[in-house]
Amino acid sequence: MNPSTSGWIEKFCSQLLKNGIPFEHYNSLYTNLKSYGFIYGVNVNVTDNIEQIHKYSEDELAKVNLITGLFHVYYFKNKKVTTQAFLKALLAFYKGLEVSDLSLWDKLVIGKSETSMLERLIHDRIQIDDNLLTRNFNKSITNSLLFVDVLAFEAYLTKDLDPKTYAAHLESIIVGTLYKSLNSKSKITDYDKEIVNIIESSASNMDADDIDTEDLIYDIDYDMDLNEKKYLLDLICLSVWDDEILERSEYQFLKQLTKRLDMEISEIQDSILSVSHFHREHKKEVLLFEQSNPLANFYENSSQLVNKLIRRNSKRLIKEVRQSKDLMLLITKSTHSELSKEEQKQMQAQLLDTLKTIPSLAIFMLPGGAILLPIFVKLIPNLLPSAFDDNRIED
Repeated sequence: MNPSTSGWIEKFCSQLLKNGIPFEHYNSLYTNLKSYGFIYGVNVNVTDNIEQIHKYSEDELAKVNLITGLFHVYYFKNKKVTTQAFLKALLAFYKGLEVSDLSLWDKLVIGKSETSMLERLIHDRIQIDDNLLTRNFNKSITNSLLFVDVLAFEAYLTKDLDPKTYAAHLESIIVGTLYKSLNSKSKITDYDKEIVNIIESSASNMDADDIDTEDLIYDIDYDMDLNEKKYLLDLICLSVWDDEILERSEYQFLKQLTKRLDMEISEIQDSILSVSHFHREHKKEVLLFEQSNPLANFYENSSQLVNKLIRRNSKRLIKEVRQSKDLMLLITKSTHSELSKEEQKQMQAQLLDTLKTIPSLAIFMLPGGAILLPIFVKLIPNLLPSAFDDNRIED
């Protein structure tokens, strides 16, 4: 099977149905996807039940692991699987997640084939490149968050939940908890501080209610099932293990988190051992812990995205923002002093109204898109200095 050529998803399904479905229950699926690196965002392997015709690239490994997870949760729900029924359900799910907006050229190339459309959607979920600017914000999630798709598909199938709302809610829980995990480090790097600042700013945008970020772990609604809790714990253990040291403060935070999640303390040890084992086994193959951790890349990618969006829409942005004196004052004030919570809410509301008028910035209107607003506010004065410099001398 070649994950980079047309027809690969149908081929994948046929090989699993022929060679045997690898995992009979969710725990087995999750454990193996973790050993393959999919949960950690660094894919090193796939199931043996498909026939590889060449050594897969990491993108191809990620594609196969994503479809493996999606296929299995469909199988767990329906017991009997036909390729066409699975593909139909999966396409409906991704349409509900609203990741199926393709350009006219894409539609001409793909044609009316639902299978081809699915292949393109899966490709887009994995690929993060310059074309990101024309895509949905949710597609910019790093590979370490791709498992959200699997959990969302399961919720869509078993609980009839709206996938878009579900995914945005789960991502917001991950973001809030990651903030607290980074703050639990006794020695925070400059890069960690940057991420903490972004997350701290973002926290106020996730909910209309005020959030005390010092006690964020207690204000987050952890109304989650066991599968979601285990995934969250693995991601947080990944974030604190990036330096291969589990500090006392980090361990105390993890204990606090497991208590909040109503989980056993032993789950921490199991999760840390899994991360450590993966690191030890694949250190030569991947640079997982020598680079910024995969969750941190979420913010790095977001900053790059917002940076490009501002630059590409600079003239229109300046024109629209200048029409709102209050917004101009608030953005300018935010560059040299801290805004009150009321001012932050006011600026957010006015920013969203302004961004609605620019089609290519509709990304901020999507579920989860509000997390980009603090990055936007931080970057826009630097990228468009003439509009926000009170002391600029006109030529």
